Amino acid sequence: MSERVWVDPAALAATALVVDGDRGHHLVRVTRVRVGDRVTAFDGIGRERPAEVLRLGRGDVLLGWTGPAVVGVGADRARVRWIQGVPKGDKMDLIVRQATELGVAVIVPMFTSRSIPREQPERWASRRLRWERIAEEASRQCGRADVPVIEAPQTLVALCAVAGGLAIGSPVRLTAWEGATASLRAAVEGTAEGRPFEVLAGPEGGFESAEVEAALAAGFAPVTLGPRILRAETTAAAFLTALSVLRGDLDGPTR
Repeated sequence: MSERVWVDPAALAATALVVDGDRGHHLVRVTRVRVGDRVTAFDGIGRERPAEVLRLGRGDVLLGWTGPAVVGVGADRARVRWIQGVPKGDKMDLIVRQATELGVAVIVPMFTSRSIPREQPERWASRRLRWERIAEEASRQCGRADVPVIEAPQTLVALCAVAGGLAIGSPVRLTAWEGATASLRAAVEGTAEGRPFEVLAGPEGGFESAEVEAALAAGFAPVTLGPRILRAETTAAAFLTALSVLRGDLDGPTR
């Protein structure tokens, strides 16, 4: 498999491409490409183009195209907007990485009553940049030609207020909740093919009862992932995998 590098969309139409900065440094110093090596440039929104290394600098690489730009592997067919209650420590890093590998389209960090990290605008801008870098790296490693959108952190109250005002025909809304009795399969069956999904998941300790009520009022149907209580980072991987089996790429060849 050739090395992959994220480039500006306009770069795919250039006659040749110089990759410099952090991405050039990564190619030269980390992956240690050599002249003649194959590299795939992807634009982060779904297209990619094969190339080969023509020249190496101290921190930059000149690429020459070996084929046309094509549509690459993108988000899962389920088109999931994953809304995650921010857990403590660096667990959100793992969730962003795994969600990207499983084909999520959008990730929304969310504050809830039981979130250990609190709203600190001066800090969350840098955290969002960190999650964007993690999503880029995960896309590069897993072969995606697009990169999930990392939205600005929001509160559960604000998210539910917006969702509750959307018209019929909006995404299928689900929330992973330990008190639910309906299965994910039952919630998905009967939904129109092609409708995207919006999924709400809590941090450690889950949601408080008032938050569950707010989610219900906004149209999020509670579903269970089985009799065992899952950690926040396990819930994301389990839910996204199950949903992809039921409605996404893991269900078989692209329809």
